[in-house]
Amino acid sequence: SVITLSWDNLDYTKSFVQSIRQNTTLPYELIIIDNGSEPETQRWVEENSDQSIIFQENQGFSKGFNEGVKLAEGKYVMMANNDTEFPPEWDQKLTETMEKNPSAGIVSPVYTSGRKSALRFKPGKNIKKVFPFRKYPSAVAFLMRRDELVNTFGGWSEEYEIASGEDADLCFSVWKAGFDILIDERVLIIHEGKVTSSSKLEDWQAHFKLNSRQFRKKWFYYYYFPFLAIITEKFKR
Repeated sequence: SVITLSWDNLDYTKSFVQSIRQNTTLPYELIIIDNGSEPETQRWVEENSDQSIIFQENQGFSKGFNEGVKLAEGKYVMMANNDTEFPPEWDQKLTETMEKNPSAGIVSPVYTSGRKSALRFKPGKNIKKVFPFRKYPSAVAFLMRRDELVNTFGGWSEEYEIASGEDADLCFSVWKAGFDILIDERVLIIHEGKVTSSSKLEDWQAHFKLNSRQFRKKWFYYYYFPFLAIITEKFKR
C-alpha cells in the first residue's frame, strides 16, 4: 500500500502519482489522504487514487498517515511525501531488503533532500544499518510492515504539532522495540523538500522548535545516552 498526504501543491502530487503508476511493478494500491486542500485538488485526489480520505481541515502528518494505514490492505506500507518521485524497480528492491532482514522495522531509500544519514545524489550498492538512537533518516519514504507499524510500534505519534518530530519519534519507537532501521542505497528518491512547510505553514520554524523540545523531553534518556539505552534495552529483552 503506497500512502501519501496531500495539502494543495497539486503539481507535486501529480508528479508523485505519475512516478508510482509508471515505476511500481508489484501489485499495489495508492492511498491519498487530503489534509484540507482547495476543492480542485480534492477532486483530483478522489479521481486519481485507489482509495482516499478527504479532510476539510489539516489533521497533521501523523494522523493523516495513521488514517491511511487504517485503509491499507497491503502486507507492506510505503509512506512517502508527495513532493517525491520514485525510480523504476523501487518496490522490488525495498521489499527485497525488508524480506531479507526480518529484524528491519523501517527500510528507507536514499533521497536528494533530507537528513544526512540518507542524503545522496546518486544511487549506490550498499544497504546500511543506522546506529540506534542517533542519526535517523527523514521520513521522506518509509517502507514498513503494516502489522508491525500498528501493533508493535503503535503507529505515528499524534502528540506533535503539524510541522515535525513525528519521524524521529517513530524511529526511536522502532529502535526501542528492538528492530533495525536500514538505508537501501540502491533506491534514490527525488525529493524537493520543505514544500508544504514553507508554502503552507505560518512560522513553521516555531513549530519545529516546539516539537524538538517535546521530542527531547520524551526521549531524553535514549537521545542523550544512546549507548546506555542500547545496553538497558538488551537486558530488558
